[in-house]
Amino acid sequence: MFFVGITLCFVLGISYLYIIYGYLKNWNDLKYLPGRNNLDNIPFISVVVAARNEEENISHCIQSLLRQDYPADKFEILIVDDFSTDKTAELIKKFETSVTNLKYLSSIAIEQGNIISYKREAIQTGINASKGKYILLTDADCIVPTTWISTYSEQFMKEDYVFIGGPVIISDEKPKLLTSFQGLDMIGMMVITGAGYQSGNQLLANGANMGFSKQVFNDLGGYAQFPKKASGDDMFLLHHFHQYHPKRIQFLKTLSAIVVTQPEHSIKSLLRQRTRWASKNNAYKEMNINFSLSVLFIVSLTIVILGVLSILQASIFFPMFYVLYTFKIFSDYLLQREAIRFFNKRKLEKYFFLSQNIHTMYITWVGIMASLFPVYQWKGRKVR
Repeated sequence: MFFVGITLCFVLGISYLYIIYGYLKNWNDLKYLPGRNNLDNIPFISVVVAARNEEENISHCIQSLLRQDYPADKFEILIVDDFSTDKTAELIKKFETSVTNLKYLSSIAIEQGNIISYKREAIQTGINASKGKYILLTDADCIVPTTWISTYSEQFMKEDYVFIGGPVIISDEKPKLLTSFQGLDMIGMMVITGAGYQSGNQLLANGANMGFSKQVFNDLGGYAQFPKKASGDDMFLLHHFHQYHPKRIQFLKTLSAIVVTQPEHSIKSLLRQRTRWASKNNAYKEMNINFSLSVLFIVSLTIVILGVLSILQASIFFPMFYVLYTFKIFSDYLLQREAIRFFNKRKLEKYFFLSQNIHTMYITWVGIMASLFPVYQWKGRKVR
């Protein structure tokens, strides 16, 4: 039994290391080549933001969108109120009165009935009202850089892409263990995301930073064919575009397109957020994603189980725990080292060891909860 256990831990550990090595290879092969826009022929772009109960963040988001270096007459900002119960709508309307290219909209979700995803309906409301050739999406709690729209515009025009994803990082204005863990987790995920675009499989997307052709979106039927999940529209949309246009998608591996989002400030809210993210995993049709997610979950779960068993009978279970734990910590270090270097987040290095132990436990918890209890609360709504 001992020999079998050690062997299985080696197999799991090597499998995990192999997956991480593949991510790093594809990430390093991914190149960002700046495009050149003819300023007389740049496309009109529509930015759509769905907002629900974001009175603390919406003004900062709008202000960052208004500071773009893209000509103001070449883009519009459509903020869609998703039935907020705070002052979000009031704040948006104040901007609307003084800004010519910003418009307040109210989601038509209630009129539709049988709503699966309120956010999806809010975004669809914005797309329906948009005038742009391309749609850019971000979230109401995000800050975008001044070069955000121009960077997307350059890439859309350079290679006639129909879908582009961009990097998202966590705000580190108030660093502490919980926020630093989220920061490390997110930049690691961005490396994995970019690697997926390069390899053409294991494709990930983040709705806080993405853009696509409005015409192709409509031609493909928009959101109509998506699984009945309240979360995951960003991923399903990317997979939908990739299915029909596999050579016309791209990831912006550049600091000029980084969107900054806010961290969760409590363990409860973080677990709720990550359970929401994980709840759509079983709806992915791409086997490579499911395989990698399964390996990550099995490795994390096994480490937790072996850690507990080591307390009871260390002579048997601790060597197994040590082997698998060493493989995971080494693999994660390689990934995080590259992420920290590229995103220039050196101050997060000191949190690496603690964060990786948290990561193992939280992956185990979230994986179990998302599988057994897919119903969760999100902004006052019970969804699944």
